[in-house]
Amino acid sequence: MGTKPGKQRPALAIQPSEFGEAGLGSTVIIPVTTKTLDDDAFPLRVRIPKGMTALTQQSDLLIDQILAWDNTLFRRDLGIIPDEIRKRVINALREFLDL
Repeated sequence: MGTKPGKQRPALAIQPSEFGEAGLGSTVIIPVTTKTLDDDAFPLRVRIPKGMTALTQQSDLLIDQILAWDNTLFRRDLGIIPDEIRKRVINALREFLDL
């Protein structure tokens, strides 16, 4: 509803795994959408090419929709993003959050 994701979707966990291992019941994530924009929307979006991790379509990370999901909502691990995408996400978060 509104700007919240309206369906089950992939997400990028951006929280250190130590928090989950310590028993925290939620994980901070960035949702992923297959509704990509033609123009570069950095820092609001970071592109993930088709075939990266287990994604079957070109997708965008929705940097401006950071949220915490209850750990019971996770279904499966789609893999680890490459360093080049991880660096773009870090830069986008720094710019978006004005850090």
